[in-house]
Amino acid sequence: MQKKIGCKGYPTVHEALADTSNPFDAVLVCTPTPTHYEVVKSSLLGGKHVFCEKPISLNLDESDECYNLAKTRKQHLLCAFQRRYDPSFSRLKDIVSKGGVGVLQKVQTVSRDNPVPSLDYLKTSGGIYHDCLSHDIDLIRWVSEKEPVEVFSYATNFIEGIKGIDDFDNVDCILKFDNGILATIDVSRKAVYGYDQRITCLGDKGMVTAENRQPTTVVHATEHGISKDPNCYSFPTRYPEAYTAEIEHFIDLISGITSTPVIQHKDVHNNAIIAHALEESARKGHPIKLTGLM
Repeated sequence: MQKKIGCKGYPTVHEALADTSNPFDAVLVCTPTPTHYEVVKSSLLGGKHVFCEKPISLNLDESDECYNLAKTRKQHLLCAFQRRYDPSFSRLKDIVSKGGVGVLQKVQTVSRDNPVPSLDYLKTSGGIYHDCLSHDIDLIRWVSEKEPVEVFSYATNFIEGIKGIDDFDNVDCILKFDNGILATIDVSRKAVYGYDQRITCLGDKGMVTAENRQPTTVVHATEHGISKDPNCYSFPTRYPEAYTAEIEHFIDLISGITSTPVIQHKDVHNNAIIAHALEESARKGHPIKLTGLM
């Protein structure tokens, strides 16, 4: 007979933390966005390492508080920006870092969602700048190894439900860096042809691009034309390796196999500031100079 292995459940994280008969080392926070801060802080105070889906909090002070608490208590707090763990994006980053395109001059990202998220989710997501664009911001900062100094954004609405909650469904952004690099972000909530995630880096010696993924590599060519599979349907099918890799990285951190997190306090702090500035730019209609970066 196979031995049954059960997992004890609790209605709240507080009850789990209080049960000394069931010791555990870490908490993975996958609850709705508005609950992250409370669960993260409670788990850290309960002596646990924490892995949290981004964001830690939509309030920058609360996010900083959690990281400072983790540092004081010598516990790991890892925020999930999964694109850094994607094999294609990691390879692109490696090429750029090793001078494969020469002096980096431009970075372009595209992030077009599929399917359109539900309004119930969007109402608590923090808005498109923090829910979607924060990933592009993190990717650009990671690949360029620089911080922008000024940003500008336009945003529009085509989906009535999203307009009704004072959010946007189509956004374009420009990020300016003090060394001359220009970065652009193209985001949409609706891409009927499948989940669209791309990045291109241009330098004085070449270009490198990470393209979309399809379920198979089959290309069908006939007298009527050439066809292939549509893009992966959505983020779970686009990033299976990345989600696995970030959890493995968290386990390595709490096991002592590695000591440096891929995503650090500085990254989460600066991503949030840049996202806030881009949204402010879109709502006020002018460029925003960045302050408060770490």
